[in-house]
Amino acid sequence: MILLRKILTCFTLLIVLTIASVASAKSVELTAVNAFDLDKETLRIEISYDGGKLYADDVTTELKNGILRVELDNTLPGRVSRLSGTQIQSGAKNFVEKILANKTQKNHTSIQIHFKSLLEGNVKFSLEPASRADKKDARLVLDVKKVAAQVEEQTLGGIDNFNKIIVLDPGHGGSDAGAIGPTGVTEKSVALAVSLKAQKLLTASGYSVIMTRTTDIDVAAPGVSDATELQARVDKAPPNADLFISVHCNAFSNSNANGVETYHAPTAVKGERLARLLNEELLRLGGLNNRGVKAARFYVMTHSKCPASLIELGFITNPREEKLLASNDYQQKLAQAITNAVNRYFNQGGIN
Repeated sequence: MILLRKILTCFTLLIVLTIASVASAKSVELTAVNAFDLDKETLRIEISYDGGKLYADDVTTELKNGILRVELDNTLPGRVSRLSGTQIQSGAKNFVEKILANKTQKNHTSIQIHFKSLLEGNVKFSLEPASRADKKDARLVLDVKKVAAQVEEQTLGGIDNFNKIIVLDPGHGGSDAGAIGPTGVTEKSVALAVSLKAQKLLTASGYSVIMTRTTDIDVAAPGVSDATELQARVDKAPPNADLFISVHCNAFSNSNANGVETYHAPTAVKGERLARLLNEELLRLGGLNNRGVKAARFYVMTHSKCPASLIELGFITNPREEKLLASNDYQQKLAQAITNAVNRYFNQGGIN
């Protein structure tokens, strides 16, 4: 009888320990991601959860290239994997472009907050308990210094970006589709999409941006000569413009041709430096061959009164690169690369 009691006691203890172990291993379910302005200098992101407890060791953050990555162990994405689970409040919409969340492996969730401007720096986070008074679940709170990051970006080297004028020239347009990819993606559409995204990023960084076109039109008029059309683009730049960047996609009869390249006018020292910085930033995206920085007598460069460069973002006639160039996410990365190059050009004093 005594032996039986001991066996039952051990069995009961085993069950209790098993239940406790299962309970402790239960994954936290994420319920919402909310981005809002905490104050003029701080953007706050709250990741709400229930069903368990989150610990500091479960959280890893990285803010790089305008994207805040939050890696969460022992979690399930829950509602935040759907658009309905995320909210970007009105003030934060000036800084946050989108929020993505997905399960990358068992009991692990990856959240990406994409910013419209280049924010870099440390991210402070804390774990807050549920609050009945505020009707809030337990949550992970992250604070990003938006103003400080942008001011630092704008004033490196004593440069005031608000005095700088950048001209973006989306190649082709209207009656001129430019090169066309194997599935029908046009050069003019990619050039415009990337340029418009770059316009937003540059404007957010404090530059004045002038576009040679913002819609699918001929800048001069349909049917005019190439020289007339190109001169109309150059004429969009005011006399005090600081940089002129013409955005294009490459093409070749051999669909295997691939890679990025940037151009400057011969003997144009500042134009060459701009082309080199653009080339470096485009290569940082990874995955594309570098065709180099080259001198050429393209009309918009030789007739521009300020440092100018023409960039070839990739070969639209290459099936893989056509798919990339048509991707909204990749277009955003290309726009960020252009912005980074412009920032480096001025922040390093425009010389090297």
